Order: sequence, then structure tokens, then C-alpha cells
Amino acid sequence: MLIRSTAVVRGTTALAAIISIALLSSLIGCGGGSSSTTVTPPTPPPTTQTGIQSSAFGMQCGNGDTADCEGPNDTIVWPSTQAQPGLLRLHDAGTHWSQMNPANNSYDWGTLDKWLDLIAQHQPIAVIQVFTWTPCWDSTVGTCGISPDAPTGTNGIPSDLTASGSPTFNAFVTAFTQHCSPAGNCVANLIKYYEMWNEWNQTFHWTGTMAQVYQMVKPAVALIRTNVPNAVILMPSTTRFSQTGNGFKVDFQNWLNYENANGRISDWVDWHVYLTDTETTTATPEQTWSIYNGVYLSVQSSTSGWASTPWANTETNFNGSPELNYSCPSAEYNPDDCTGQIVRWQILHDSNGASSLDWYKWNQTVGSNSQYESAYYWMMQYLRGGKFTGPASSTGSGTTEIWSAPFAESNGTAAMFVWTPSETGAAFTVPAGYTSYRDLTGISAATSASQQINISTQPVLLEQ
Repeated sequence: MLIRSTAVVRGTTALAAIISIALLSSLIGCGGGSSSTTVTPPTPPPTTQTGIQSSAFGMQCGNGDTADCEGPNDTIVWPSTQAQPGLLRLHDAGTHWSQMNPANNSYDWGTLDKWLDLIAQHQPIAVIQVFTWTPCWDSTVGTCGISPDAPTGTNGIPSDLTASGSPTFNAFVTAFTQHCSPAGNCVANLIKYYEMWNEWNQTFHWTGTMAQVYQMVKPAVALIRTNVPNAVILMPSTTRFSQTGNGFKVDFQNWLNYENANGRISDWVDWHVYLTDTETTTATPEQTWSIYNGVYLSVQSSTSGWASTPWANTETNFNGSPELNYSCPSAEYNPDDCTGQIVRWQILHDSNGASSLDWYKWNQTVGSNSQYESAYYWMMQYLRGGKFTGPASSTGSGTTEIWSAPFAESNGTAAMFVWTPSETGAAFTVPAGYTSYRDLTGISAATSASQQINISTQPVLLEQ
């Protein structure tokens, strides 16, 4: 969940202005290193050994918005689209701690049971459970009902939290991971990924310290590993919209250092980066990558013990401000460019080794737009099972800027994605060995070495 330069709370304007983009830029800094205790990640990044997996394509799907996945009479409607992301992130989906634990030692599994039964019907799909929102009854600090998605939740710390953890949080995590729906669909069998807290570096979600987040989740991680075979633990996520006073880079660095110093608990690192620029504008995927994701990866790769750890951007979209409401701004970009940005954002992530890129309100943004949905579908067909052999890179600038990403398809065919961020398009000279190319509608055309083809904001896949 993001809070931007004016009030933005998942479609509400109730919160006062918090922090500006300009201020964020001034907060970017660097944290120190420390010694580490390494662990072996349970799964490799999808671009290394087994190729890009279906779980690299993720969606949040919630029952609090009819434009997303809410049906009549409090039902949940699975996206009925040709494109089916291979990962579901349960956030703002009626599965917050505060919603399922309305009183001490009392649990309400009604919404969770609906999800478990739906997940069982749509196998195979990876699922991330996100822990967030301390129940109001369990916190004496923070603001109760600060989010409309969690009216009984607070951004405060549990009242029983000590250096050894929170007994109430531990009890909830135990009950959650041991739960099965009346139909016999069990959390331990269907939910393997756990994002241990949502955006701890923003006071809208957490008013405690980084150390207190760690104290709360560390014992819970051990409980998850006991109850869920092959569980994958994602560290508590950070957002680029940091409110710690340190900036997002230092927040991320400090967390990695803290786990190194106090015990590794995370199998994956993760963060949240949207394409947001201002309340009414967005930046391109290429611009956003260099300013934020590239910085995150630089910190990770330079911190002892973390360089080979899988990573994911578990929450993204164009912009969640009330003005744009998870849409690509038509005042800035034409529809073809908006479509291309969805694919370019995925290629930038996957070519740099991402384990997953997960769209908040995927169904509202992508699934309900026929052009976006079709491009997303063909993107999945091209990427799934293949491997990038190097990160996406660019040459030129302005109207001559051209990006390419070397790729090996699932059948071993050598290929390359090519595009330009310029809406005026660009001429591209086909390298030796390439004989055809495919676009984002599935159409293939013949080509040959030294031939010039017109490329656009929508990537094409050159094939040998």
C-alpha cells in the first residue's frame, strides 16, 4: 500500500499529505555493511535454472472492490480472462490479521475459507499471504481503522510485544497455518509464501521501529516453517515512499544488516515499486528502474550473504492516487505505450532475475482492458519456461533510444526482445541470425539480417 505526496489510501483521500517525491529523492542514502550468516534459499530465481515460472506473473485480487474481484453478496470472483497470472497475493483481500482475529483467541475464517476453496479450484497457482494490520483490541498505540480495507486494524504494535515476540501474533499465525476450510482445503497445502509485514517503513502501516517488526515476526517465522512444508519467507516489505527519515535505500540496507546481525529469517527479499511520479503522472518503466529497482538490487548484491537471494517486487501498478486510480495516465501516454509499459516492466524485472512481479488490482488495471490483457497473455506465452541470458540494456537516447534483452525461449531458440520508449518509434537494424519476429498480438513476420524494421513502445520478440 502506498502513500504519496497527497492523501492516497487505496482510493480514499482521508489522509493528510505525508511526503513529497522531491523529499524522497533527497533521502536516498547508503547504509553500512555487516557480517552475515548465510542460508540456502529454498528456490532459485526463475531465470537461472528452471526458466521463468508462472509464479513470475503475479496479481493481487481483493473482495473489497467490484472493479477488482468482489462479486455480489460478499462473494469473490476469480478473473475470467485468457491471461491467468500464476501467483495470487492475498493483500486487501479480507485476510488481514485484524479481520481474521476479531478478539483474543477468537478467529473468523469465513473469507479465508472462500479463498482456500477458490485457490484449490485454480491449481496450480502460487499464493502469498501478507501479514499486516494489528487488531485494534491488541494495540494501545496507532490509529484504529486508519485504512478502509482494515476497519478493525491499526498501524500500532501489539500490546504484548517484547524482544521475544508477540504471543497474540504467534497464536494467530499458528491458527492460520493450521486452518483448513470445511471443504478440506488447507492453508499448509495451498499457501506457501509469507510476506511477513506490509511496508514497515511507512507509518501508515507501522508506527513501531524496524527492530520491533523483527521481534514480532521472527518467532512467527519458526511457527510457519513448522506448520507449512516448504514454506518460503519473504522479508517484511519496504516501499520507496519511506517515512523513517532515512530514505528507502537505507531502510532496505538496514533490514539486511539487521538480519545478518540477529539471525537470518528471510528466504526472499522484496519491495514495492510503482511507476508513480506525481499524483497525476507516472514515470516510464525504464526511468523507474534506474531510480529505484536498480538501487535496491545494488544494495542487495553488495551486502554480504544476500547477493544470490531471490527477490520480488510484490506490489506494483501505474499509480494508486485517487486521480489515476491504478490506471496509465492518458494525458502522458497513448494506449499502445501504456500497453507496452506493462510488458516492458515485466521484461526489466525478469531479465534482472526477479522471482515475481505482482500487480495490485491486476484485474481492474490489466484484466478488464482487452488490449492490456491480450498483451499480458502473449507476454506470458513468450516468457514462460524461457531464460534471459542478460539484463535489458539500451543504446541511444530520445527518439533513437533502443532497448534490447537477450533471451532463450523454452525450446532453446535464441531470441531477443526489442523496443523503444519513444512513442514516435524507431528504426532497428536486425542483427545476423534472426529470421522472424513476433508482436504482442501473437502475429509473426519474417525478417532477415541487416533489414530495418520499425519498433515501437510495445516490445517485439526477434527469433533465430
